[in-house]
Amino acid sequence: MGIPSDDVVVIQKAKRPGEPCVITVNCPDKTGLGCDICRIILDFGLYIKKADFSTDGIWCYLVLWVVPNSSSTAVKWSNLEKQLLSVCPSCSVPYYFYPQPTCSAPAVYLLKFLCSDRYGLLHDVTEILSDLELAIQMVKVTTTPDDRVLDLFFITDNMELLHTKERQDKTLKQLQAVLGESCTSCELQLVGPEYDPHHGISSLSPVVAEELFRCELLDKEIRSQALSPDMGKLKNANVTIDNSLSPAHTLLQIHCVDHKGLFYDIMRTLKDSNIKIAYGRFSPATKGYRDLDLFIQRKDGKKIQDPEEQSVLCLNLKVEMLHPLRVIIANRGPDTELLVANPVEKSGKGRPLVFFDVTRALKALKICIFSAEIGRRISAVDREWEVYSFLLEENTKFQFSNMVAKNQIVDREAKEVGIVIIRMPQGSFTPRSSAYLDALTQEIEKKLQRALASPSLRRNLLQELFTDIALEIDERAKDIILSGEDDAISPAEDCIYDQLCFHDVLADYYVWVPESGKRILDLIVQLWSQSFASHIFALLFHKWLFEVQLDNSEVLLRFSSALVQGATNVFWIDIQSNMRRFESLFIYLLEDVALESTRLNKIPVQVQRDLYLLLSRFIFFYNKVDKLESFLRQFPVFPNAFLVGGPADFFVIELADQLQKLKVEPVLLHYFSHIKVLQGMELRMATSTRLKTCLYSFTSPGGPMYPTRAVRHAAWDALDFLFPVGRYPRHLISLFFRLLYPWYWPSSCWNFVMDCIKAVLYSLLGLIYSSLEKLKRPKF
Repeated sequence: MGIPSDDVVVIQKAKRPGEPCVITVNCPDKTGLGCDICRIILDFGLYIKKADFSTDGIWCYLVLWVVPNSSSTAVKWSNLEKQLLSVCPSCSVPYYFYPQPTCSAPAVYLLKFLCSDRYGLLHDVTEILSDLELAIQMVKVTTTPDDRVLDLFFITDNMELLHTKERQDKTLKQLQAVLGESCTSCELQLVGPEYDPHHGISSLSPVVAEELFRCELLDKEIRSQALSPDMGKLKNANVTIDNSLSPAHTLLQIHCVDHKGLFYDIMRTLKDSNIKIAYGRFSPATKGYRDLDLFIQRKDGKKIQDPEEQSVLCLNLKVEMLHPLRVIIANRGPDTELLVANPVEKSGKGRPLVFFDVTRALKALKICIFSAEIGRRISAVDREWEVYSFLLEENTKFQFSNMVAKNQIVDREAKEVGIVIIRMPQGSFTPRSSAYLDALTQEIEKKLQRALASPSLRRNLLQELFTDIALEIDERAKDIILSGEDDAISPAEDCIYDQLCFHDVLADYYVWVPESGKRILDLIVQLWSQSFASHIFALLFHKWLFEVQLDNSEVLLRFSSALVQGATNVFWIDIQSNMRRFESLFIYLLEDVALESTRLNKIPVQVQRDLYLLLSRFIFFYNKVDKLESFLRQFPVFPNAFLVGGPADFFVIELADQLQKLKVEPVLLHYFSHIKVLQGMELRMATSTRLKTCLYSFTSPGGPMYPTRAVRHAAWDALDFLFPVGRYPRHLISLFFRLLYPWYWPSSCWNFVMDCIKAVLYSLLGLIYSSLEKLKRPKF
């Protein structure tokens, strides 16, 4: 009896890019099945958009709509199907005779290699192991005095084929291709009985361990800590229990901020609490929030009636949603240690891909890892944690003696892992840095007061103030602001850019100490209609607007509109000077606002649309083409979308308008170098014609664009690349029209002759070079 194994797991792939794939699981039920399935889906780099599942306690039916977490993720669907089948109870016997399985521990292998060290080596190796579906159980990485690394990876094979010679040879071959010629040794062998899967990390001090493993954070502690900006939203997570809607089940309703692996975190908590799920629905994200409705029972099949049991379950769920992963940077003697910890299931399995995500973040920050280690630790409440320890090497960008670099790494880890992570206590500002920033604030206030009192000098004073706050911080000021003490100021994320300006530091200061900027804000409001007032507001208060709670909707609309206007003005200043002084502002608005729905939803819908149109115009200039796919995916809905088209149409229309306004040759060439990413976008005919017309206007000399020769050639290349159909008639028509302007003939002939001479010279040089190479070859 039973059903064919082919029907247990059915994967229906997406028909178009961006659409979700549908995974259906139809099999006998078992405790924790939902957790096991969600863990595998997370391990394959997939994100659950929505889900429905039901069970009668004997048979289970799940439907999951999933998409890759990243556009670069190549999902091996056949392997995913096999992995899902491996956790489903067997259907070869009648389900009512189904016994509980007894799973044997997978074989553990030791991968050992010695090679030269370099940036990102550990992540490159981890990426290969992930592609091969080899799970990392434990790691020991050390760097030798001669800049070589000895890496020990204890791994298991999800495909259970590592005992075969073919599988081992394939693994070693791919690793040696990554390690290169500097690899002097690469071995793979089965571990002996001395392997301890519960190996601990001896370097973890009691103080750091207490901070890392504490169960929950009290409200008074949260207010005193430097928490990540989304913490306020997370604290509003709702978990409610209702016993009135079903005679046999308890209704559990969850409303919280979405994060990577949220479904897995909830299922893991319920599994470890011995809770059975009869029916559940995981709704799509709405404005960055998730809603989950579950009808649950205790293990004995009864409802959860005990108020104490209900409160414990709600608390456990809130803790897991609040901080399923802990990140802290501590000092280990003279060295800096990054510690990442995640709770382990009672079955002994840890969270997937944590090591992969952390090493990817460190590689992106170009931080070299001196040593790394994975171990297990039992907390004070007898809960097992998986701990990842990394000893980091300083570089010119990250001096770990100050808290700026430390907090930047914590923020980057949170973004890479894809969840909101609490920032452990770091103290407050040093007296020296606070005094300096207070003095700067007083100077700004004095200038604004002078501008308010002197109408004739108002514009000049505001322009001087704008210039002052846009200046790069000199070394003397850096020594004061970026103090080396443990409780130094943290100008958040801006230390990753090539230069740190006064507005970067002050913008963070007014977030951490909002009272300091209140008087300045009041003065700017009084000068609202003046030139450079919106510039100053955008630079100083762009973070404050999204991090500090504002209850007045009219004030919020006024401030957010001023931010968009001020940001537009400062970005155009960058365009005109072909500089990127305000890149930090653009990246914050793009990555931390537009792509983070929790912040974006703070401002009115109309301003959200204006912000997206603004970012569309400058995303090429600030070299953020890699974010374009995510950007278009989160594009807001416009009321005239039925006339204009989808997000791609709005983006291309704004881009075409921006090109028409650009007059700086290097900036135009920069835009044309990036515009080829538009190939393959689905655009309406009107939008496509608009872009084609815009590009064509740059291909002819003279008015109205008066493009230079370099711009004309770049425009022709972009036009021919995006619209290859009709390229030859276009060139022929362009040549005909150029014949109507005789004054361009001399320059055209000269350029044609020079191009011909260059082509001949390059051909001759290539011929001479190839002849010399042939002469150098030994004759046999």
